Amino acid sequence: MSKRRAIGQLRTHACVAALLALSPAPALAQEGGQWPPSATSETPAPGGEHDLQAIAAADAAIGDRQVYTPADFARYAPRTALDMLRNVPGFSIEQESRERGLGQASGNVLINGQRISSKSSNATDQLGRISAADVIRIEIVDGSTLNVPGLSGRVANVVARSGGMSGRFEWRPQYATGGAPARWSQGDISLSGKAGKLDYGLSLRNNSFYGGGNGPNLITSAQGELDARYNENGSKMNRPTLGANLRFNLGETQANLNLSYGWQIFRSREDEYRTDPALTPLLEQLRTRNNGHFYEVSGDIEFPLGPGRLKLIGLDSFETSDFRTRSRLSIDDGRPDIGTRYTRGSDEGERIGRAEYRWNLWGADWQVSTEAAFNRLDNVAALYFLNPAGDYVEIPFPAGTGGVREDRYEAILSYGRPLTGNLSLQLTGGGEYSRIAQTGSNALARIFWRPKGSLNLAWSPSEGLDISFEVARRVGQLNFGDFLAAVNLSDDNTNAGNNQLRPQQSWEFELEASRDFGAWGSATLTLFENRIEDYVTVIPVNGGLESSGNVPSARARGAQLKGTWRLDPLGFAGAKLDVNVQLEKSRLDDPVTGIPRSFDRARTTNIEINFRHDVPNSDWAWGTEFRHSEFAPYYRVAEYGYDYNVPTFAAVFAEHKDVFGMTARVRVANLLHGGALLDRYVYAGPRDSAPFLFREDRRRNFGTIFNLTLSGSF
Repeated sequence: MSKRRAIGQLRTHACVAALLALSPAPALAQEGGQWPPSATSETPAPGGEHDLQAIAAADAAIGDRQVYTPADFARYAPRTALDMLRNVPGFSIEQESRERGLGQASGNVLINGQRISSKSSNATDQLGRISAADVIRIEIVDGSTLNVPGLSGRVANVVARSGGMSGRFEWRPQYATGGAPARWSQGDISLSGKAGKLDYGLSLRNNSFYGGGNGPNLITSAQGELDARYNENGSKMNRPTLGANLRFNLGETQANLNLSYGWQIFRSREDEYRTDPALTPLLEQLRTRNNGHFYEVSGDIEFPLGPGRLKLIGLDSFETSDFRTRSRLSIDDGRPDIGTRYTRGSDEGERIGRAEYRWNLWGADWQVSTEAAFNRLDNVAALYFLNPAGDYVEIPFPAGTGGVREDRYEAILSYGRPLTGNLSLQLTGGGEYSRIAQTGSNALARIFWRPKGSLNLAWSPSEGLDISFEVARRVGQLNFGDFLAAVNLSDDNTNAGNNQLRPQQSWEFELEASRDFGAWGSATLTLFENRIEDYVTVIPVNGGLESSGNVPSARARGAQLKGTWRLDPLGFAGAKLDVNVQLEKSRLDDPVTGIPRSFDRARTTNIEINFRHDVPNSDWAWGTEFRHSEFAPYYRVAEYGYDYNVPTFAAVFAEHKDVFGMTARVRVANLLHGGALLDRYVYAGPRDSAPFLFREDRRRNFGTIFNLTLSGSF
């Protein structure tokens, strides 16, 4: 008899009962290139009049800067602007926030001085479509000095011309020895060019994930009885996406149109069988699939109006999902199988309209922005249990079906100006109104008013040293799925749904100091503290159930040091070390025990050290990767434990920059045999008072992972 599965089935039945009751680049790598880069550089002649206008606009938006030219990246033989930016010393790409509308700019990348207004296409996607041959320069500047409200810290502005028609491709197959299916389908191909006043980019990409592992699973009861199992799983996810980016330049008027459409296909399997011959044989099976499609249409237009410029932005996105999962426990003692099936069909959409008007007055940059966002989620869920005849029979599950709507309106005024020759200020303030309404068995509508804003100071006390400070009041985005009930068959857990959820708010403080060490490289140190109200975590709810809910307050603080150290001054030409160290400490009062603890699954420590050597006067490069991470436990009402993958990781790679005109990279990863760990402790009820039931200690091995990357231009 499987104590874990039997107990899990009883818990799932009990939860459901309670719910019912509650209702091209150069091929040859070069050693040359000025390092460190010059503070200023000559701009090559762009391709046309609208290139001149775009570059002039980018120049006007940028203050003091550190400039990298294509010659600074020659040793890497980059294919795209993305390849270049990834090799800027001490800089790592932070993607734009995708959680709450469009809002003010986020992330740390601009293209020709402009933020990315699409949500489905991020900085990495768009930089990967810009040929390295079209990049004029990359500028690193403090975001607080820009007339782009919302940016702070080190920001990269990629200045590029419009080139002729060109194409790029990348193929990334993978093979792992630990049970994951071989992956052949990941890669992307893009075509870009110019036709008159139109710049265009077309792309087809597949972001895929193939994973899997196997290993022992030991289940120990409260009485100390051991149930030894063997667990193996595999999963495949493909997300092919067609995209188009169109940019129109009509003199002082500029417009962009972004289109994307794609599909998601997900499959996973998990099998677990008993290995102890003294116990009755059993087999547990879990099968999951999730299919759907999605699209996004977004665009913007900017033109002069009165003393300033007006920018209008619109976005419409939609995603549908058909999720199905089923579990089955077979015990070889003649009793009927035990099983559960859960299905959920969901439609999720977002529509946004935004206006930004900026002008210069009294020696300062001003901007007023307004935004209206309309989010929606519609769910239809069903739950089935396996009867003795072997058929899945549906039972009522009304709490899993319903909808959520949020209508949100925001207005922000920003003000920025230099205070002295080396000190600048950016100040924003405003607020938002939102109405959240839930339909279904627990219908409820609520209204929220939230203040928002930020203060940014950027200071350059000496050449090569930049310091910035930001304090911001922000509002988080809720996961609409948390309003409705849901079942997780993998862990035998049920979320009851919570129509009382509130968006969390936070005061966020950040101090960042960046230092340029000349020929040695550069480093950035960031200190942060977040003070959060209405923090979202799993809490007890009525009827002895659990769901996502709010706790009054929480806090997180930490530090990050990232930098690049070039080893050329030590006589190791072409070699560098990239280091990223992150430390974080978080705290909230546990909603079950009242005892302070960390955030669920928080990454408390992360150390990354990557070495790369581009062999001078050759097309060869090689290197190593190392990462070590430590994680906090997760907590639910009736259990807690650790659940994470590969705490310590190592890899080696070799790269050749001209294999029949392509760049080829071979990588051997997971050399330290990292895997997935699940170590959980389960109770019969709230873990502060209910009896202990069992411990599950599962270890899956991923094996050695082999990657090949082929990239080229046409």
